[in-house]
Parts: sequence; structure tokens; C-alpha cells
Amino acid sequence: MNIGSKPLTQQVAARFSAAADNYHSYDVLQKQTARRLLKQIKVSGRLLDIGAGPGTCFAHLPSVEQVICLDIAEGMLSTLTANYPHYQAICADAQNLPLLDNSVDGIYSNVALQWCQQLPQAVTEANRVLTAGAEFNMSIVAKDSLQQLSALGFKINQFIEQSTLLASFDKSQWDIELCETQAISLHFDTLKSMLQSIKGVGASIVKQQQDANLPQVTLRGRKDWQALQAKAELSRAPEGLPLTYNICFIKARKKR
Repeated sequence: MNIGSKPLTQQVAARFSAAADNYHSYDVLQKQTARRLLKQIKVSGRLLDIGAGPGTCFAHLPSVEQVICLDIAEGMLSTLTANYPHYQAICADAQNLPLLDNSVDGIYSNVALQWCQQLPQAVTEANRVLTAGAEFNMSIVAKDSLQQLSALGFKINQFIEQSTLLASFDKSQWDIELCETQAISLHFDTLKSMLQSIKGVGASIVKQQQDANLPQVTLRGRKDWQALQAKAELSRAPEGLPLTYNICFIKARKKR
């Protein structure tokens, strides 16, 4: 699919829509981050899931009366609706929430908001739609993720460091109750399966290269691919080839 000439939001939406049917075959990272995020959330009433993908089960939160799921990818929302027909699905951008002021009692967002071009705008929108005293629980891919791919010469995204993430939260509007960045390493049998883990969840868009001065992968044939595989093998651990994500977990509360 040639989507290079489309705006970033449309590119991201197209890639994630295309990945929707097979998403759960590759969402190892998303499942790990969700488990931690779901442990820190305490919400009653209306819960908004931003960047919902194919959906998350919130059955362990009995006080949640309604789940509103927002995503920019229509394909993801189609899968979500099939999985969770009782959820309300909305196709929209986190930077422009089509919701009323003070209309939701909690927000959950799992490794989604790194795709926002203007994260402070998304955070401001989250504050606008939350009721006073309500919490915003999020995980987001942070700086120095995917360094193994960068070392091999692949283009990777310029993710935001923790201090910049925190700066997106206006201190006059938010109380930060938790902010912690955790390195999560996944392991793969082959380089091909490592790359497929990214493509398989629709996350293969490069917004901005990590370092334009790094040498880039050039694959002119089988020999180049074999050489790349051999280079990747130098970092093999007993569990397999590692790929490390730095995930920032934040729990913020809207000031009363």
C-alpha cells in the first residue's frame, strides 16, 4: 500500500486498520503494558479508552458503567465492535475529542499517544473532557526505544523523553501521581519475526528518524539480508533476539 503522500494521521490510520484482523497475533508488548496499566486504574462511571485498537476488557472494573472507545483507525473499531458490542466506538483523533466538557470519569490509553503530532494538545483535550478529580492513566513509548533496530541501520521514530512527556501536563490543571519509565525487552527467534512484530500491529510508520546521521539499511539482495541477519545475531540472548521498548507509565489526576 503506497501511503507515503498522505498526511501522517491518515498513514497511521491506514496501517492500523490493515493490521486489525491479525493484531492479537503480534500484540505482545501491548498485553504486557496493559497488565500494568490496568492494575493502577481506579475508575467509576464512564471510561474513555483513547487509541483503543481492537478493544480491552475492563470487566475487572465493576464500577465502570460505560466504555467509550476512540481510535483513528476504522478497521480497529470494526474489530472492537465485534469483540465488545456493548462498547461505544468513535472514530476520531485524540487531539480533537468529539466529547463534551466534563463528560467522562476516567481515561485509559495504552501505547497509543506516541502517534500524536501534538501530545500537549491531546493532554489538554483529555483534561477538558474529564470530570474534576478524575484520573488519566496512560502508557506511551518513550525515548531510546528500539535501539537494536537503530544499531542495525533501520529508521526508527524519535520518541519523547520522560521530562518532555511530563511537560505536556500543565501543572495548573493536573496532579501527577505516578510517572515511571520501564524498559521492556521482547525476544524473537529471528530478525524477520522481530520486524513482523512491529508491522503486525500497524506500527511501521516512521514519523521522524531517530538520528539522520546513522548509516541506513540497504538491501540489494539475499547477501545483504544475510549480512544483516548475521549482525543481528551478535546481540542474541538465551531467550532470543532482544528488542527493547522504554515505556513511560503516567497516572495524572485532573485538579478539582
